[in-house]
Amino acid sequence: MSIGSWKRWVVVSTAVLLLSLVSVPANSALEVSLEYAVPSGIGCPSEAEFRAAVAERLDTDPFVPGAARTVAVEISAKGGKLTGWLRWVDREGALEGQRRFEAQAADCAGLARNMVFAVTVQLQLLGRPEQADTPAEAKVPESDTQVGRTPPAPPTATATTTSTSTATSSAPASAPAASAAETFEVGAGLGPFVVSGWAPDVTAGGRVMVVGRLPRVLLQIAFEASLPQRHETSDDGSGFESSVLAASVAPCYRWPGIDTCPVFRAGQVRAQGFGVDQPQSPRATLWEIGLRLGAGGALWQRLEAKAHLELSYTLSPWTVQLNQHPVFVAPSFVFLGGIDLIAFFL
Repeated sequence: MSIGSWKRWVVVSTAVLLLSLVSVPANSALEVSLEYAVPSGIGCPSEAEFRAAVAERLDTDPFVPGAARTVAVEISAKGGKLTGWLRWVDREGALEGQRRFEAQAADCAGLARNMVFAVTVQLQLLGRPEQADTPAEAKVPESDTQVGRTPPAPPTATATTTSTSTATSSAPASAPAASAAETFEVGAGLGPFVVSGWAPDVTAGGRVMVVGRLPRVLLQIAFEASLPQRHETSDDGSGFESSVLAASVAPCYRWPGIDTCPVFRAGQVRAQGFGVDQPQSPRATLWEIGLRLGAGGALWQRLEAKAHLELSYTLSPWTVQLNQHPVFVAPSFVFLGGIDLIAFFL
């Protein structure tokens, strides 16, 4: 090796070594261990979804088991409200900082999004070279304590900042609007039901639906069909077969644990006689208005199950006649109950 080559090798090696020494603190500052505890069945994201949301904002996955710093994410439900805590702990278990969040019980997804934002901002602050080694030494006004920073008071008197699910103190001005847009979800589902009032006997059926929802409101558009059912009306074997095809719209208000929805339904009743000389297939229009109650929870990630009960009033009375004689008169009230499986994909 020539002297010139030797000098170039030394220069390159030294530059690589210096770059690696400079980058280590920033990378290590961005590495944290995650402890995640949330209740199930109320729409909270899973640990994998929380990790993915933070990694998407940072363009890297900061969660490394055994890292020098730990962030604990905890959400609890009590009295119709959700409380979230972010706690930052060093390797020795000393509390570096904490922050409290609050939201309504039906908005765990929105609460988690705000906590994702807070974790992301703090990791970005810790990743700056001038702050990476001394995150606890920065001076923060007691009225606006940042996550991961400890005010001069002892750890037992650490000041915390309370925020709701619609805002955080460190978020930019455009964050509330973005958060509101992100909380809108779209899904589709299907499910069986039983109904009393569309035929002489209780009838089974099924429906498919499209759902759009915000933290407090939900809109469901469904297409429903009952199974054809045969009804003998005399000893000679004559009778009729009936079925219903309908569409319904239900705007709902989402209370903690239950949905209340006015229901508007329009459809068509189909009846066909059998065992008669001239079978006919008359059709009648179906109009109903009613009230639906629904309750359910998450089964897996973005898949939910909901049971519902409905009481509707028939606005357009209809009658099935056989040989010019009425054999079934639709009742004024219709009872319907079922179970839906809904997958949210947007």
